[in-house]
Amino acid sequence: MFHSIIFSIPQFFLLIQTTQSTFNSLKSIVIQVKGDCAIIGDKIAQEHGYRYVRQIFDGYCEIEEDPSSPNHIRHRRAIENGIDPAHILLNHEHVEWAESQIPKKRQKRDYVYNDPEWEKMWYLVRHSRTPNLPDLNVTGAWTMGYTGRGSVVTFLDDGLEYDHPDLLENYDKEASTDINGGDDDPSPRYEPSNENKHGTRCAGEVSAKANNQICGVGIAHHARVGGIRMLDGDVTDSVEARSISHRPDHVDIYSASWGPDDNGLVVDGPGVLARKAFENGILNGRGGKGSIFVWASGNGGRSSDSCACDGYITSIYTIAVSSVTETGTKPWFLEECSATLASAYSSGQGGTGDHDIITTDLHHGCTEHHTGTSAAAPLAAAIYALVLEANPKLTWRDIMHITVLGSRSNVIPSNTEIVKNAAGFNVSSKYGFGLMDAGLMTWYASGWKNVPAMSSCETPTSNPKKTIAAHSAEIFSMDSNECKLDSDIKRQVNHIEQVQVFITLTATFRGTIEIYLDSPANTTTQLLPKRDRDRNDQGFSNWAFLTVQLWGESPHGEWRLKVSNTGDGSAVLESWRVVVHGTREYPISARSSPEITRPDCHVECNVNDTCGNTDTSCASCRHYKQPLADGKFRCVGICPEGSYSSAADKSCYPCHPQCGSCRNASENSCVSCKIGFFLIHDTMLCVDSCPPNYYIDRKLRKCVRCKSDCASCDTNSYICSSCPNGYALKDADCVKAAQACKPEEYFDFTTNTCRWCDSRCKTCSGSQAYQCTSCDTNSKFRFLQYHTCVNACSPGFYRSEATSQCLSCHETCSDCTSSNDSACLSCKLGYDYVPDTHRCEKHIGKPYYIDPKTGEKRTCHGSCTQCKGPQPNDCIACNPITEVLLEEGHCVNECPSGTFVNATQTDSLPINICLPCLTGCKKCTSSELCIECDSSKGYNISGLYCTPTCLAGTFLLNTKCVPCQDPCVTCSNASSCLTCKNNLFLLHDQCVKKCPDGYYLNKKECLQCHPICGNCTGSSEYDCEMCADGFIFDKKQNRCLSLCPNGNFYDKFDEMCKMCTSNCLECLYPGSHCRQCSYPLSLDMSTHQCVSCCTANLSNSDCCQCPSIWDGFCVHPLALPSTSKWWLTAPIDEIRDKFSKLDHSRQTVIMVLLMVFLIIISIILILLVLCQFKFSCNCWKSRNNQHKGADYILLGDLDED
Repeated sequence: MFHSIIFSIPQFFLLIQTTQSTFNSLKSIVIQVKGDCAIIGDKIAQEHGYRYVRQIFDGYCEIEEDPSSPNHIRHRRAIENGIDPAHILLNHEHVEWAESQIPKKRQKRDYVYNDPEWEKMWYLVRHSRTPNLPDLNVTGAWTMGYTGRGSVVTFLDDGLEYDHPDLLENYDKEASTDINGGDDDPSPRYEPSNENKHGTRCAGEVSAKANNQICGVGIAHHARVGGIRMLDGDVTDSVEARSISHRPDHVDIYSASWGPDDNGLVVDGPGVLARKAFENGILNGRGGKGSIFVWASGNGGRSSDSCACDGYITSIYTIAVSSVTETGTKPWFLEECSATLASAYSSGQGGTGDHDIITTDLHHGCTEHHTGTSAAAPLAAAIYALVLEANPKLTWRDIMHITVLGSRSNVIPSNTEIVKNAAGFNVSSKYGFGLMDAGLMTWYASGWKNVPAMSSCETPTSNPKKTIAAHSAEIFSMDSNECKLDSDIKRQVNHIEQVQVFITLTATFRGTIEIYLDSPANTTTQLLPKRDRDRNDQGFSNWAFLTVQLWGESPHGEWRLKVSNTGDGSAVLESWRVVVHGTREYPISARSSPEITRPDCHVECNVNDTCGNTDTSCASCRHYKQPLADGKFRCVGICPEGSYSSAADKSCYPCHPQCGSCRNASENSCVSCKIGFFLIHDTMLCVDSCPPNYYIDRKLRKCVRCKSDCASCDTNSYICSSCPNGYALKDADCVKAAQACKPEEYFDFTTNTCRWCDSRCKTCSGSQAYQCTSCDTNSKFRFLQYHTCVNACSPGFYRSEATSQCLSCHETCSDCTSSNDSACLSCKLGYDYVPDTHRCEKHIGKPYYIDPKTGEKRTCHGSCTQCKGPQPNDCIACNPITEVLLEEGHCVNECPSGTFVNATQTDSLPINICLPCLTGCKKCTSSELCIECDSSKGYNISGLYCTPTCLAGTFLLNTKCVPCQDPCVTCSNASSCLTCKNNLFLLHDQCVKKCPDGYYLNKKECLQCHPICGNCTGSSEYDCEMCADGFIFDKKQNRCLSLCPNGNFYDKFDEMCKMCTSNCLECLYPGSHCRQCSYPLSLDMSTHQCVSCCTANLSNSDCCQCPSIWDGFCVHPLALPSTSKWWLTAPIDEIRDKFSKLDHSRQTVIMVLLMVFLIIISIILILLVLCQFKFSCNCWKSRNNQHKGADYILLGDLDED
């Protein structure tokens, strides 16, 4: 009875799941009838054991099996006999058609990738899973088939780890270069802090490969991606220009996440060269359609910075991208300005639960923590790659229009300060026109017609020279009739795109100024918010503020400028003017207004004047006029190197002869220098040698100021080569000297005294001949060459009488009169001297060397690209593609074993030379990275190095085996022995003649006695020969006993008994090494701590297993959890798991049913017991009645009969 009850309970739980699935899988059939489903359909259903469910269409009724119907047996029999119940229903006179409804497998057409981080990329997938949460709607673009094919994106950054397995397939070499390193390899410079990770992270957001089980998925995972390494070094105007203008014929989108300092103090932007690079990209990039420049709006929000003071953001050629957090809040780093066009997702405040952006990382890694606006701009660049795939004919301005239309301002909860302009667009200084929608933008792009050509109109400059007093504001106005009445249609603007306001303003505190602009349609846009940290008194000098918030409005009418001074100082508005960029015709139209051009005009000619098909046959120019030597002029889009553009007459005029580029014709307006001269950035002068407190950066052709405590420096600004008076050179720093030294002395920190300079030096920074800081002009060695006084300059240097120095010639000259490239007297090897120009030009033809005996030129061996002689095969450079150079000067096809290829650049000549690997390395890729060791010589790989297998008696020091020091026989290092000489014993890691007290000898090693022993013969407390202090030897127990009472220990330092830790009856040390515990705690012999006994069969750090009869000690080893294999364990666990997966309501129903079931069972049991008891009583009574008055005899009597 009880066994059956026990078994019924698990069966009940097992049946619950089956019953539930049965209820959820009732068979349904759709029948077609003539008439009303609710009447005829219901009648047919009841006749066959079904119930009527619903009408699908007129006459089409859905019915479902009804197990409670008395006619349900018909359905069940049909199923058991393998008959489709629908076939039985077809026999009914009112059924014209019937079909059983069979579940069909249907797969959601959702994007599921096997990349491990895909599910965490919330900014791509969350809207499809939670419709009320927005994302970038990238899947909308993917659904239309756009994944970036044909688009090329490059990142102006700190390098690109292009061999990253998630990037390699999409890497585009043509879109990559290394401006910092001067080669074509954009790989970042690796260092411990992984500082140069930025470019690799940005690239992964765009083109990380999909479905390769690596990291995440790039938005445009079929786009090509490149990297321009330009941030890992001095960033000059030239560096920026070269980066921005890299391959505009090949690159579609340039993404940059950098700019001036985001500290709220700086007002800065691109220089002359960078601005020209932008213009060139817009005019000539992408086959004339214009390069797309995507720029992060800045991370200075915490410093109250504004991107209005960032000239890269306020350029009309860039797309400024802001950011928003996962929860739609304003990121702490966000900078506000009216130039922001749109927003993408980025990271949030730490601790808020907002997730960051997932992307590739250095060392072939993956990160979930890409942050800042730096993470938002690449997402925008990736969306533009999708847009260009949808329509490759889009111009740079088409992209901006599509961004305005395809961004959503209403999906960002924190976007509350919205300006609704007169054209109906919602825009804000935080998020521009809103969150970018990739699906919507690609939809617009797929059917887009190019907008009309851009027109620009400019108001006359207003010069109010008006003072704005403290805590007051002034309003200034001007009319823009030029935009409507100008006879040149290129200057007629009816529909605004971007508005620039050029302002010159002085202020006591620049950061207290706020500037607002009111359009003719009365839309107010804030050009400059207050910047609390900016206390600069320089103001703004013709600074171009930009707003896109007037997009689509009309520019005709009165413009009003409001300047508010919120500080205590004063401000003066010196001048202002408005430049409006937009279109003459309505830009978004099914019919695009054709640009009025003349097919026989050159692109740089003014189309409204007489013109020809060359740039020198124009009557007037579209952009700039470059005067020629014959009195004529050439029309150019940008002024060439060595000239500057004049805004007054749109002409190009020559810079100062030493300037490579400039702002005007004066000598102190250079932006870069010609070859042979170096730019002093502070004074904008080009000089042939740098002043004493500067060093020469020859690659950038500039003078870099040394750090403030250096008098001079050589290789970089923070390594001093000489010091000012009162300071002395210590290592590479200038340190205050303890005493002042004479001019011909230097201070020696090792002796703290002044010492004489070398005899060649007049003044010096140290004792060596190469530490001179000046030379005696009356001595034999009167010229200073790289801190050495010489009597004649070395080859490659020329003598400067003015400075008494030997200065470097141009890199091509071996002898010269100045550092200019046109001052050569002879050339370095590989160059030919041109007497007419005094220049050295690269030798064209077969390489040669000079025969030292005859002075004649002799041809190098065919394998050499340069050789030095005296033999033709004494190469110094080989064919960089097919051959490498051995150290002894021969060219071979590949480096031999034990060497690696080292690629260098010398005198503009690439050299691949074989250099040796480290000792023991058989195969390496650099001197620091070994990939195979020479095992035949006993070397094994250890990290990046090869370490030898050291013989007995030696130990490994760095990568070499070094003999052990006497008296060690074997050792682990110079001071730690492992074994000792025959007459010595090992104590810890030292060799001793005798084991000290408290130690015993075991196999030539001194081991410590038990703590209670003073001397001993073994490790046990029963091996004591003499007791430690505080203990006395007990002969009966043959052990040392404590002199202190229970619960105390003997303190050797105070020579007195002290209390043990609570619960410890006997101990050796305070708080540890308990030897006996008070009941009910037990002693854990492994830790010598008193712990409680575990109540369950599972041990942890707070309890231990104890024997069934307490003896004060834990059971060791500690008991493991039960591994019982009772046959019911698995079924019960399975039932428990199924029950836990049900929702709360179903669990409640089951528990109620179970309780009812158990109550019923209990009642039945009670009734059964009562019945059994009653039956037993009746039987006993009947037996008594039956045998009442009977005679009983012994059984033995029967046998006798």
